[in-house]
Amino acid sequence: MRWMVIFAAGAMALSGAAGEAQSKPIEVFTRDDFERALTAINAAFEARSEERNIDITFEGEILADGLLLACEDEAAEKNCYGTSILATFEDPPGANRTKVLEAINTYNYNENFGRAYIDPDGVISVRIYIISDGGITPQNYETQIALWTSSLDNFFGYLYPEEAEAAK
Repeated sequence: MRWMVIFAAGAMALSGAAGEAQSKPIEVFTRDDFERALTAINAAFEARSEERNIDITFEGEILADGLLLACEDEAAEKNCYGTSILATFEDPPGANRTKVLEAINTYNYNENFGRAYIDPDGVISVRIYIISDGGITPQNYETQIALWTSSLDNFFGYLYPEEAEAAK
């Protein structure tokens, strides 16, 4: 019985330490933090050879570009306070700019986890920017990325309603 009590106490101490590590706030983002969050939500990713960007494929074949920003040393990605993830979309077949702007406005009105816009080159874009100022738990970091990814499914429906309806 005594060994069971000691074993149980040891197990509780270990699980507490693991839980504490998972809930310890991230004060500044690292590439490891970013990759850990992507792995936790089942996203595939690959670093680009000549750039700091990460090519990301989320479930549902959503492609995006990720980058740590607001770093004290950008080249070394040291002490980064921001994570930016960007997904881009092609114009719907036969769509005019009014239809695209309606989809963007609908997304921005209904969705809370990113912002949609047309970039200066005319590319339809949806971005999330997450900051670590004051700390963010690893779970919250993962959840924000997952919720943004889910909102992209909705954007797909706003931008390509015929294709979304056919997929049902």
